[in-house]
Amino acid sequence: MILDIRHVTKIFPGQRKGIFGRTEDFKALDNVNLSIAKGKSYGLVGESGSGKTTLTRCILRLEDLTSGHIQYDGQDIHKLSATDMRHLRSKLQIVFQDPYASLDPRMTIHDIVAEPLVIHKDIVPMTPRQRTERVLELLLQVGLHQQHLFRYPHEFSGGQRQRIGIARALAVNPEFLILDEPTSALDVSVQADVLNLLHRLQQELGLTYFFISHDLGVIRYICDDVAVIYRGKLVEAEQVDQIFDNPSSDYTRMLLDAMPNPDPESSPFRRASSL
Repeated sequence: MILDIRHVTKIFPGQRKGIFGRTEDFKALDNVNLSIAKGKSYGLVGESGSGKTTLTRCILRLEDLTSGHIQYDGQDIHKLSATDMRHLRSKLQIVFQDPYASLDPRMTIHDIVAEPLVIHKDIVPMTPRQRTERVLELLLQVGLHQQHLFRYPHEFSGGQRQRIGIARALAVNPEFLILDEPTSALDVSVQADVLNLLHRLQQELGLTYFFISHDLGVIRYICDDVAVIYRGKLVEAEQVDQIFDNPSSDYTRMLLDAMPNPDPESSPFRRASSL
């Protein structure tokens, strides 16, 4: 397993309330266990406030754990030195939810995609010319073109901006991508294009995906396995077809009942046969 999460609990302390009191502590994650195999897509689905974002931040070591451990390729993430964590972050990248907010409007597309190469120049040493060549290679890989290099984010559609975000995440040749609701801000037709792109890139590059979503239709399309989280607890974790065909928890059944059309043959999210 490339990512192994064991007995992870995260408690946020209550806020001080007046002189003598404070609010109750908040348990955002409660004994979470899951494992992700290399080269697979693992989905985490739940409503807003279920703990998805907190778990993502714990994986990236942006939040400390209250208890438990998270191992990446056999290394305990929360015990790594700052130097070792920098090296790990070159292998583990994230694609953000909002393509409008995640790109700096003052930077050209060249500089946005090249930014990880500059940050990790000790790990991926390149001359400025090599960086430009790498950026162009990445843009072509995600379906953009050379003439886009020196344009700015406001000149692109939402789908194109998300492709730019994906190119940026791939810049330093990561092994593992966290995809944080990467299509939720896009129109359905554009979502399908981006999902097809992600599927193709996974096949070509051997990537592992941790796909965060509230949308079970998207999860069914892209993922091999899925965990369902509710109020910080995993209520079930199975292969994706098992979750859809024979869910074991009432909460999962509620999510499935809320889907507009649970039939994958009728879904707009269908993998292009040419990929």
